[in-house]
Amino acid sequence: MFVTLGPIDYLILLVFVGFMIVIGVLLKKSMNQSSDFLLAGRKIPSWITGIAFISANISALELLGMSASGAEYGFLTFHFYYLGAIPGMIFLGIFMMPFYYSSKIRSVPEYLRYRFNRPAHLLNASITLLSLALGSGIYLYSLSLVFETMFGWNPHLSILFSAFIVLVYTYFGGLSSSIYTEVMQFFLTVLGLFPLVIIGLIRLGGWNGLMQKIPNSHKHMWLGLANGKNELGWDLLSVTVGLGFVLSFSYWTCGFTEVQRAMAAKDYRAARRTPLIGAVFKLFLPFLTVIPGLIALTEFSKEMNGEYNKSFLILLKNFYPAGMLGLGTTALLAAFMAGMSSSITAMNTIFTYDIYQTYIDQNKEDKDYLKIGKLCTMFAVFFAIFASYIAMQFENIMNYIQLLFSFFNAPLISIFLLGMFWKRASGWSAFYGMLFGTGSGLVHFILYSLKIIYYKSDMVSNFYGAIYSGLVCFLTMVIVSLIETEVPGKDLHGLIYSDRDKTNPFWDPRILAWGVGLIVLLAGFNIIFA
Repeated sequence: MFVTLGPIDYLILLVFVGFMIVIGVLLKKSMNQSSDFLLAGRKIPSWITGIAFISANISALELLGMSASGAEYGFLTFHFYYLGAIPGMIFLGIFMMPFYYSSKIRSVPEYLRYRFNRPAHLLNASITLLSLALGSGIYLYSLSLVFETMFGWNPHLSILFSAFIVLVYTYFGGLSSSIYTEVMQFFLTVLGLFPLVIIGLIRLGGWNGLMQKIPNSHKHMWLGLANGKNELGWDLLSVTVGLGFVLSFSYWTCGFTEVQRAMAAKDYRAARRTPLIGAVFKLFLPFLTVIPGLIALTEFSKEMNGEYNKSFLILLKNFYPAGMLGLGTTALLAAFMAGMSSSITAMNTIFTYDIYQTYIDQNKEDKDYLKIGKLCTMFAVFFAIFASYIAMQFENIMNYIQLLFSFFNAPLISIFLLGMFWKRASGWSAFYGMLFGTGSGLVHFILYSLKIIYYKSDMVSNFYGAIYSGLVCFLTMVIVSLIETEVPGKDLHGLIYSDRDKTNPFWDPRILAWGVGLIVLLAGFNIIFA
């Protein structure tokens, strides 16, 4: 069941691709220093970095996967947004960005070098590079899978073509081109998805019409979580602690792809507003990703025939005429490019500053680091192509992503919380905490794969894996810190709460108002869809 694109649809796609390339080329003349290319000069307004912050997380995989999950599981899928994202984004803006921005670090791993020691920094930078490389491959593969399913396009050619476009504009314009194109990509994604929801709701007689036609099991976020009796097999502990705390906070507060956008903001307050602005958009994003799946379930259940991954394709085929179909396809391509370019720009920054400049050659001129950053961009794209074929080996890509997070990202929240709020956390504690935390996540996955331990689904296994990984890291850090002798006179100014930089207000009333407003809205949505 393929969708056929007309000449006008291809024209829309070509105009979009051309515009991406033009942005990168125009920004090339501004790339005079490595900081311009890798850090965007730290001069971008918060409304732009805020949109880029959320756009960097959207991908074709999310659009397809969340629509499919919406059709299969209903409002349970909202937890990926309302527990798995927004709490972490609020915490980043209020508590963690003051440390990141005021300390003038250039990457999240660099914080560990100043707060802990060089081995912890090197280990975290290496793990982050590996996880980003594998993640960028997922973006490539997911887009090729979508286009193969929808249009019958050759997946290998789709991978190469998409990778080439991202390479061109990130190679010329660096982080700046990535951020500015992500803003346009975000609005294109919304513009491409919004009509699907409107058309679907009109056909169903509005929101009430939709609620009358979907199964009762699809109408609730919290019903059945206490005893694990729900379509996903999720239980209260795995969702609230595993997803809502460990995975949410570690990904959104310690993940460099998103934090890098906030670091590019023009000043201290703009950096803190960035994730909070992103959270506002994130609140409403489920209505553009999950609801289309529910519309497809009610209107085209026979055509879907239990193959929920087709829900997005079915809506495009039935709702969009020529021209609109090109817009919908462009929305998918835009979402993919935003996700992949964010991974690429994070990789070139970490390799250039955290690996090359710190451990290989500290004495080069700045123009040499600019060249290294551009070369790293090329290699990052090539590795992403290679990693896309690794992702092909997994039947469920959403499970694959959460699996990577469960042992690569989960230990980070323990490291950063103890590092920022417990002065006694010692230099080697972060290294061993990361090592044993990641190791425990891997061991947990092996035991589950060998059926030595059992869970109702792979996703529940990932949630519990994150809990164990984060807990082992936390306990390891506490034990090592109590054993290790403190380094006398170590300068922690600006790195910990008790010795924070007080030139800028930590408890800014305007920032707190943002956070409180978001918490109220988040609580309201959870009550409405409980």
